[in-house]
Amino acid sequence: MNKFLMAAVLLLLTACGGASEENGSNAEKDGLNGKVHKVQTLTYNAVARGDKIVKNGKPNVYGEEGIFPIEDTRIYDAAGKLDSTVYVVDAIKYVTVYAHQDGKVSNEKVYQNGTLVYDRSYVYEDGCLKNMIEDNYTNGDKTTNEYPVDGSKIEYKDGNIIEHGYSERDYVVKDASGRILKQSYYNEMEDYLTVREYTYNEKGWLTAISTEGEGEITYEYTDVDNEGNWIRQVIRLDGEPYGITERNITYHE
Repeated sequence: MNKFLMAAVLLLLTACGGASEENGSNAEKDGLNGKVHKVQTLTYNAVARGDKIVKNGKPNVYGEEGIFPIEDTRIYDAAGKLDSTVYVVDAIKYVTVYAHQDGKVSNEKVYQNGTLVYDRSYVYEDGCLKNMIEDNYTNGDKTTNEYPVDGSKIEYKDGNIIEHGYSERDYVVKDASGRILKQSYYNEMEDYLTVREYTYNEKGWLTAISTEGEGEITYEYTDVDNEGNWIRQVIRLDGEPYGITERNITYHE
């Protein structure tokens, strides 16, 4: 995982609702219509050939820093709750299985090539995440760590939520729906600051990411299915073709 994404994960633990909700507890929260069963997301580099934009190999999963959607498979139960996710990187298969309580993710178990490596429980109070307890299994040994939420790092301003990180330069701004509006990460060791701003359309689909000093990434949705869910996305960097995302979506009967 790259440094920007790792910082984002750590920031999520400060939120009311917290990291487990950020995983998406149901299909509706993930912006999906209909009785979705499975969503497989595939990503590709892109190039222009004549008047068409076509696939051109696979992107670097470590180097894109959140520009491409995560290439995974998300499985939902008949009630729309997120049941599990499957993610493969460097020939290692990661499967995360979720349990829910009162509309929130209460537990998640992470398996690596079929072996349990993390067992995380989330503790809530008045609907807000207060603690995450993680059992880590390495080489047959079990270690347990707790990650209590620091409420002092949460700020509410102009209807948005600001989640502060370990320094004043590390923060995430979200709207009332939980969509990220702005994200900042400062790398102290290498002394650089990354700030991104996010734009969405009326459907809640991401349309642009602008990064200070690095140009703008835009997202165009060229194909949707009969339920109104997008199944093909074209990504551009400063107007030039950069990537293609495809989603294979199946539904419960």
